[in-house]
Amino acid sequence: MSTKLWTSSIENLKDSCLWKYKQYIENNYKIYFKNYDDFHNWSVENLEIFWKSIIDYFDLQYDNQYTKVLDWNELDDTFINVKWFEGINLSYAEHIFKQRDTHIPAIKFSNELSEYVELSWSDLEKKVSKIQQFLLTKSIKRGDRIVGILNNTIDTIAVFLAVNSLGAIWSCCSPDFGDKSILDRFSQIEPKMLFIQSEYQYNGKQFRKSTIISLLQNSIPSLENIVDLNSSQWNEILESIVPDKLIFTRVPFSSPIWILYSSGTTGIPKAITHSMGGILIEHYKALALHQNVKKGDNFLWYTTTGWMMWNYALSSLLCGATLCLYDGAINHSNDYTFWNFIREAKVDHLGAGASYFSSLSNIPVRDYFPKVIASTGSPLSPETFCYLQDNFPDVHIISLSGGTDVCSAFLSGCTMLPVFAGQIQCKTLGSAIAAFNEEGKSISNAVGELVVIKPMPSMPLLFWNDQGNYKYYDSYFTKYQGIWSHGDWIKIILKEGIIIYGRSDATLNRGGIRIGTAEIYNTVNVIDSIIDSLVITANNNKGVSNMYLFVKLKESQILDEELKFLINSNLRKENSPRHIPDYIYQVEDIPYTLSGKKLEIPIKKIFEGNSIEESVSKDIVRNPFSLHNFYSIYESIRSE
Repeated sequence: MSTKLWTSSIENLKDSCLWKYKQYIENNYKIYFKNYDDFHNWSVENLEIFWKSIIDYFDLQYDNQYTKVLDWNELDDTFINVKWFEGINLSYAEHIFKQRDTHIPAIKFSNELSEYVELSWSDLEKKVSKIQQFLLTKSIKRGDRIVGILNNTIDTIAVFLAVNSLGAIWSCCSPDFGDKSILDRFSQIEPKMLFIQSEYQYNGKQFRKSTIISLLQNSIPSLENIVDLNSSQWNEILESIVPDKLIFTRVPFSSPIWILYSSGTTGIPKAITHSMGGILIEHYKALALHQNVKKGDNFLWYTTTGWMMWNYALSSLLCGATLCLYDGAINHSNDYTFWNFIREAKVDHLGAGASYFSSLSNIPVRDYFPKVIASTGSPLSPETFCYLQDNFPDVHIISLSGGTDVCSAFLSGCTMLPVFAGQIQCKTLGSAIAAFNEEGKSISNAVGELVVIKPMPSMPLLFWNDQGNYKYYDSYFTKYQGIWSHGDWIKIILKEGIIIYGRSDATLNRGGIRIGTAEIYNTVNVIDSIIDSLVITANNNKGVSNMYLFVKLKESQILDEELKFLINSNLRKENSPRHIPDYIYQVEDIPYTLSGKKLEIPIKKIFEGNSIEESVSKDIVRNPFSLHNFYSIYESIRSE
C-alpha cells in the first residue's frame, strides 16, 4: 500500500468545482455516482452528453446551433477526422473577458527586478483594444498567422488576446530559443506579422535578439510587419490609439486557435494545431473541475511562452482567477525573487515543472499557504511529494500528465480522491485512458503503454503543412490500430492512482524486462550526494546492450567506489538486480530541453555512435554545454 498524504475535508470537498459539477449532472440527468470511478466511467461512456454538459454548465456563448456534439466513425482507424460541435461559432477571448471583475486584478506581474504590477480588468481591456485596432490597420483577419518571440509578460497576454479576438492564429517562441530553432518553427506556418521583445533580462544578464529579425525577414516571404515591443515607436503608436469597445470575431468550433510545436530534439518540430472550441471546453474542464480553480483565486504556473503550460495557465482567466506572471529565472537570487512574488501575490495555485520541485533543498518562504501545488513535465518522485506535503500540510498536490499534443492533462487532480505519494490521482473526465500491454490488451496493476481509446476535443486538428495527415498518423496511430498511443509508460493502480514511469521510447530493456527510467531516478536521486541523474541503455559496437547511469554530484563530491556501491545496493534493494547499471559516470550537468524534459533519447543516440548534431538540435537544449561531457565519455569508451 502506498503512502496516503492528503484527503479533502468534507467542507472543502462540497465547496469544490468538481463536486458542484457532479451535483449538476446528478440533478439534470437523474443519475447518481457513488464514487469518482463511476463518474469517470459515465463521462467516457457518454462522451456526447458529457461534453454538451460542459458547454451548458460553463454557459459558453456561441452563434447558431450544432448538428451533432460528436461526428465520429468508430470503425475508422484514427481520431483525425472527428468533428465536434459542427455548426457553432465562438471566441476564446470573448470568454476570457466574460469573467471581467472590477473587484479583483486580471493580472499580477513581477520580474527579476522585483517590479510588482497589478493590472485591472479595465486596463487589460484598454490595452487589448489598442492592439486590436492596430492589427486592424494592418488588415489582420481570421486565419492569419501572427507569431511572437516574447517573454512571460502582461504585454504578451494582451497581444495574444488581441490576435485571438480577430480570429487570427497565434504561435509563439520564448526568446531563449536559438535563431535556427525559431526559424524552423515559424517558416512552416507563413506568418503575416511578428511581435518581438528585442531585449530582455534573464538570470541577471541582458540579452538581445537582434539577429533573428533580419533572419526571419530574409527567410519568410509572408512576413509583412515586425513590431518590437521594446521600441519607442511602438509606445508612440499605442499612445496615439484611443481605446474602443472590443470586437470579438466568433469563428467555427474547429477553427485553429494556436500552433504549438513538438520539442524538435531531432529534425523539424511538428506544428501542432489546436481548435478554438476544443481548447475552450477542455481548459474549462481541466482547470475548474480538476485543479479546482475558482473565481478570485490567484493562479501561477512558472513557464515560458514556448511551453504549452503558458497557454494552459492563461486559461485560468476563464475561471475568473487572477493570472500571476513571473518573468525571469526561477532560481534568481537563490529563488528568493520568485518566492517573494508568490507570497506578495498570495498565489493559491502554484505550478512548475517536476524538475524544479525535485531540486528544492530548502523552500525559502514561510507564512505561505497555497491551496494547490501542481507539477508536470516529468514524473514527480514520492520523496518530493512527501517533502512538499511536509512543508505545506494542507496543500493539495496535483501531478499532471498530458502534453503539447492535447495542450492539457488527461491525468490530473481530483478533490474526491486521496493523494498517494508518487501517484497522479485520476484520469480526467472525458478522457478514455488505459494502459496497454504489447498485445494491445488493457491492463491494471501492471506497467503498460499509455493509450487514449476515444477522441478528445483538444486533440490536434492537424499538423500544419502535413498533407494527408501522414505525420499526424505516424505520431500516434501506428502502434495500436485505431488507438492513440501517447508514448508514456504507466501503471494504473486499482483503488489508488496512476504512476508515470517515463517515456516509453526511453524505456530500459534489461534481459527482456522493461524498466521505466523513473524507477531508477526515484532511487538514485534521494542519495544525499547526488543532485540529478540520467540513465539509458544503448548497444555497443558488438551489439551488446549496456545500461549507463550518469550522476551529477554536489560540489566537491566525487564518484568513488563507495558511492557506486551505495547506488547499486539501493537499486538492488529498492527495485531488483536488473536495475543495476553496467557503468556509472559522473557528469557536470544533466541536459534538459527548454521545457524541462531530460534528454534521454538524444544521449542514447550519442552512445549508439551518432554525433551531437545528429542526435539533438542544440537550440532546444537549456544547457547545451552539457552534451559535450557525454560525448567525451562516449569517445573514451569507444577508444578503449
